[in-house]
Amino acid sequence: MGEVDIAKQAPNVTRMKLLGARVIPVTFGLKTLKEAVDAAFEAYSREYKDAIYCIGTAAGPHPFPLMVRDFQYCVGEEAREQFKSQTGHLPDQVVACVGGGSNSIGMFTPFLADPVELVGVEPLGHGPALGDHAATLTYGSEGVMHGFNSIMLSDENGDPAPVYSNASGLDYPSVGPEHAMLHDMGRITYKTIDDEEAIEALFLLSRHEGIIPAIESSHALAYAIKVARTGMTGSILVNLSGRGDKDLDFIVEKYGYGPDFLEKMEARRS
Repeated sequence: MGEVDIAKQAPNVTRMKLLGARVIPVTFGLKTLKEAVDAAFEAYSREYKDAIYCIGTAAGPHPFPLMVRDFQYCVGEEAREQFKSQTGHLPDQVVACVGGGSNSIGMFTPFLADPVELVGVEPLGHGPALGDHAATLTYGSEGVMHGFNSIMLSDENGDPAPVYSNASGLDYPSVGPEHAMLHDMGRITYKTIDDEEAIEALFLLSRHEGIIPAIESSHALAYAIKVARTGMTGSILVNLSGRGDKDLDFIVEKYGYGPDFLEKMEARRS
């Protein structure tokens, strides 16, 4: 796990260690998700006879994108069934955040054959300049990284570019290959949300519903709120793919407890 992400998600790391995990900090490069995957591949290449490589996102060589999609599929399948049971119809939009793309590909797959708009929300971070975001499908091009061909954010040499997001699970310079295919087919639309919009959504859901979402999931929620503020009618199903307790220390240190930040965002919109 990248050293930066270990600090940002300290409660999760504490929980993992209590459960018996040995968490190895990655201290090179940007010290985040991409470098953690680099280190895991390197370790596995040395220890493949005695170790198992397992990744939580829909990236890497076959069969990992397929495995992760199918493991996450149950979330989308149950959401589809429950939404239809409770409302009598399917949602007009299904929205999920996209970094490497695991939660979103699992959420979207059961809806692919339905007349439902699917929206993947990428992290715009600080803005559109290279290195300030991790919006791969919005700004990237075809490339190969970590053993799979997909869309990638690249530097002038064609190497993976530095990326940034306040969400540790979204700061990855590529995306699962199935997302790239569905993007090219036009079946899924990909939008962006910046750091502050995501944090505003986190505070709003926490205060109005008593649910603290992960910063990753807050990107999807922020897009749904943005659409709702335009006066759209209909229904939006948002995948809250993670709990925010892992992010609490980072949120409070960087953004406070909410009121001042929400006032700032209201002023930004006006």
